[in-house]
Amino acid sequence: MKISGERKVNSKKYFFGMRVTQAIIAVLLVLPVKAFCQVPDRTAQLRLAQSLEQASEWENAVSVYEELVRLEPANFLYFDGLRRSYTQLKQFEKAVVLIQSRLRLFPGDVMLLAQLGGLYYESGASGKADSVWHVVLVLNPKNVSSYRIVAGQMIEHRLYDGAINVYREAQTATANEAVFSDELAALYSAMQRYGEATREFTKQLQIYPDQLSFVESRIASFTSRSEGVKEALTVVRAEVGRIPANIPFHVLLAWLLIEARDYDEGLAEYRRIDGLKKAGGVELFGFAQRLLQEKIYSVAAKGFRELIANSSTPSLLPPARFGLARSIEELSADTSSPTPSASPASEERPSYHAALTMYEAIAREYAGSEIDFQALFRMGIIKYERLFDLNGALEAFSGLQTARTSPTLPFDAALKIGEVRIAQNDLDGARKEYAGLQGVLLVQYHDQTVFRLAELDYFEKRFDSALVLLQQLTANLNTDLANDALQLQYFIQENKNSTPEGLNAFAGADLLMRQRKYSEALTRFRDVQQRYRGSLLIDDTAMKVAELQLLLQQPAEALGSLRTVAQDMPESILKDKAQMRIGEVYQVNLRDKVKAIEAYEQLLVKYPNSLYAEEARRRIRLLRGDSI
Repeated sequence: MKISGERKVNSKKYFFGMRVTQAIIAVLLVLPVKAFCQVPDRTAQLRLAQSLEQASEWENAVSVYEELVRLEPANFLYFDGLRRSYTQLKQFEKAVVLIQSRLRLFPGDVMLLAQLGGLYYESGASGKADSVWHVVLVLNPKNVSSYRIVAGQMIEHRLYDGAINVYREAQTATANEAVFSDELAALYSAMQRYGEATREFTKQLQIYPDQLSFVESRIASFTSRSEGVKEALTVVRAEVGRIPANIPFHVLLAWLLIEARDYDEGLAEYRRIDGLKKAGGVELFGFAQRLLQEKIYSVAAKGFRELIANSSTPSLLPPARFGLARSIEELSADTSSPTPSASPASEERPSYHAALTMYEAIAREYAGSEIDFQALFRMGIIKYERLFDLNGALEAFSGLQTARTSPTLPFDAALKIGEVRIAQNDLDGARKEYAGLQGVLLVQYHDQTVFRLAELDYFEKRFDSALVLLQQLTANLNTDLANDALQLQYFIQENKNSTPEGLNAFAGADLLMRQRKYSEALTRFRDVQQRYRGSLLIDDTAMKVAELQLLLQQPAEALGSLRTVAQDMPESILKDKAQMRIGEVYQVNLRDKVKAIEAYEQLLVKYPNSLYAEEARRRIRLLRGDSI
C-alpha cells in the first residue's frame, strides 16, 4: 500500500512522538516511588526535558523545566532550558519575568541583562531593548566583555548597524582602535561594505605588522568580487599615501594589485618595496618569478629586464637572465607558428629563436653550473617540442647526462631522449634509454619509465606485454600516470580480441602521429575508419582524425569529425569529450565566442555529470566576462 508524502511525514512525527512518550514513561517507571513523591530525581527530569526539546515538544519541555526551576531556582541549566523553551513558544512575557526573577538572585549579571534586552526586542519593545543594553554598557564602560555580549545579542537579532555602533563605543571608551577591529571587519564584509572592512584590517596591520598574511587571507574573502577589490585598493592606496614608509602597506597594496590583475602597477609597487627594503633587487626578482609561475609572461619579462639592467646584486644576474629567456620562450607560444622560420634574436620580438640565443649565451657564460644545465634542458625542449629539430634536441639533452650538480635533470633528459628516439623511429634506441632508468629509485621516474616502455610495446604491437606493464601503474590509482595508464589499458583490452587487425592498424597510425607525420597518419586513420566501421575503436579513430585535422590547420573538418562522435555515436564513452573539444575549437582555433559558449552549454545540458562540466562552466564565465 502506498502512503502519501504528507501521511509519511505525519507518520514519522507520530512514531517519533510515541518514542518520546515511551521515554517519558520509562523515566517515570525507574524513579523510586518515594523519590517521585517527595524529591524527584532532577538529573532524570533534566534529561527528559532536554529530550523533549530535541523532539520540539516545547509545551511539555516547559512543564518539566518549570518544575525544576521551582525546586532549584538558582540552577543555571534549569533556568536556561526554560528560557529557551519560552522563547521557542514566543512566550516572551514569561521569559522576561523569568530573567527578572533570576536577576534578583544575581543582580548586575551582564549576560542576563543582555538577554533581557533581546527578549524585549523579540516582543516588539525595541525601545526597552535599547534602554536595557544601554544600561549594561553604562554599568561597565571599560569592560570589553560587556560590549562583546551586547553586540552579540544585537547580531543574533540581525541588528548589525547597532552592533557596529557598540563596537565603536568600545573603541572610544577603551581608547583602543584595535579592539573589535576583527569583529567590525567581519560585519562590514558580511554587509558588503568592503572599504570599511579593509580600513579595519589596515588598523590591525599598523599595530601588528607581522599579521600581514592573516590580513591578506581575510581580505581575500571579498577580492574575488570586482567591487570588493576596487574598494580595498582605494583604502590601501590612501594608507600608503598617508604613511609612505610603511612597508607592510606597500606589500598589501602589491598583493591587491595582483588580485585585481593590474600586473604592471604591481611591478611598480614591488620596485618601491625593493627600494624601501634596500633589497638590491631581491624583492623585484621574487615578484618576477611569481609572475612567471602564474603565466603572466609579458610583465615577468619586464621585471627580469629591469633586474638585468639595474640590480646591484651580482648573484641575481644569472637567474634573472634565465627567467627572461623562459618568459620569452613562453611568449613565443602565442606569436610563433609550430615551425617558425629563422629570425634575428630579439628580446622585443618574442620567438623561439630569440629564446634559444639567450639560453645559448647563458650556457656559455656559466658553463658547468646548474643554470647552464637548466638552459641546456630548455634548449632541448624548444628544439624538440617547438622546432622539431631532432638532432639539435638530442645534442642538448645528451649534454645533460653528466650534470652531476642536479639530482634530477639527467633523468628528465633521458626521458626526453627516449621521446626523440621514438620520433626518429629508433624504437630500439628509445627502449635502451628507458631501460637505463629502471633502476632509478625515485617513484616519479620509475612510473614514467614503466609507462613509456608500455607505450613502446603498444607501438610495436606487443599488446600483452604492454598490459602487464600498465597493470603495475593501474594497481595504484594515486600515481600521476594512473589515468593515462588506465585509458591505454582499457583501449587495448577492449580491442585486442574484438578487432585485433584494427588495433594493429590503429597503433601503427598512432606511432606516425607521435612522429609528427601528420598527413600519413591521417591517411592511415581514415583507412581504419573505412575498414572497421562497426568496431569498438571507431570513436577513438574519429577523435584521432579530428586532432590531426587541427594539426593540419583544418578546423572545419575537425568540427565535422568531432560532431560525428558527439551526435552520431550514442554508445560512445567519448561523447562528452568530443563536445568539449568542439567548444575548444570554436574558442581557440576559430575565436568564435558565441559558438564556443553554445558548445559548452550543450555539454552541460547533455552531460551534466561529465568530468568536463566544471571546466565548461569556468570557460563560459570567462568568455562572458563574468570573472574579474
